[in-house]
Amino acid sequence: MATTLSDTRITGDLSPAQVADLIDQAATLIETDGLEVGDYWTKALFQPYEPGLPCCTVGALAAVSGYRDGIAAEKAFVGVGDYDPETGVAEPDNPHLVMATAMTALGFREAEDLYDWSDKAGGREVVAALRYAAAQIRAQAGGAA
Repeated sequence: MATTLSDTRITGDLSPAQVADLIDQAATLIETDGLEVGDYWTKALFQPYEPGLPCCTVGALAAVSGYRDGIAAEKAFVGVGDYDPETGVAEPDNPHLVMATAMTALGFREAEDLYDWSDKAGGREVVAALRYAAAQIRAQAGGAA
């Protein structure tokens, strides 16, 4: 079962069910194309994501959410803020809703912890954890209705 990826970045408000669907799609992407270690996807800083490339957990979450460029994924999806040395103002680190929800559901407070876990876990463990997280999000949303 292949994952159909959006060509448009998914932004804005999403329902818990939509977020859970994207997390499930990320699990399917890793299950079908493989788990990448050490980067979002192969050569992420030098080439955009192309279907069929293995992804780490964050890379898969970004890819199914429409982020194809590694730097764009780092900034907008993971939420790495910019620092303006002229004004001394730093933008806050605000991860994309899918990233933030996945981190919470998987028990991570920092993106770096999710990266480390993804790099150390095997593909089956990552897929199972993502599927479990999506199921928990759906269950919590159903109970809150």
